[in-house]
Amino acid sequence: MIAVMEMSQRQQNVVFLFESLGKNIMMKEFEDRIKFQKILFLAQHYDIDFGYTFSWYLRGPYSKAAVKDGYSIQEQIQNAGSLLSIQKTTISEEKVRKFVELIKPFSDDPEWLEIASSIIYLKNEDYEDEPITQVIGFLLEDLTSGYKNFEEEKVRKITTDLVRLNLLK
Repeated sequence: MIAVMEMSQRQQNVVFLFESLGKNIMMKEFEDRIKFQKILFLAQHYDIDFGYTFSWYLRGPYSKAAVKDGYSIQEQIQNAGSLLSIQKTTISEEKVRKFVELIKPFSDDPEWLEIASSIIYLKNEDYEDEPITQVIGFLLEDLTSGYKNFEEEKVRKITTDLVRLNLLK
């Protein structure tokens, strides 16, 4: 077990979220890093505040500080040779439980997480006053040319999922 003192409170909160999801924090594979970033972004959108600032990058919302924490947590787990256990969290356990219920079915799907977080980010940051159809259009027309290649049907389904889950209004 890792001494809790080695981890910041924010890192302990991140570990608590991922433990609640039944997930290990892994940063080795690109898809692992996508899932890690997007789950944290969606959790913050759900009002579970980790204090990360996200900005737009090639694969949607990105936080340099979140990546740094993810690598630090992973390193501490590797050095300890066992699963990390936290003793204290400052985020709402009830809110985390509700978020986990919503996101768990999608938490292993990096494309779902990337599309969902991208739609939410674009709607909140760049297209706040625009209809969701414009956000979808931007995601499909501007971002899929070349490096994303999202299928329109999947983007629309994920948008419907977000509305159903009350993550997008």
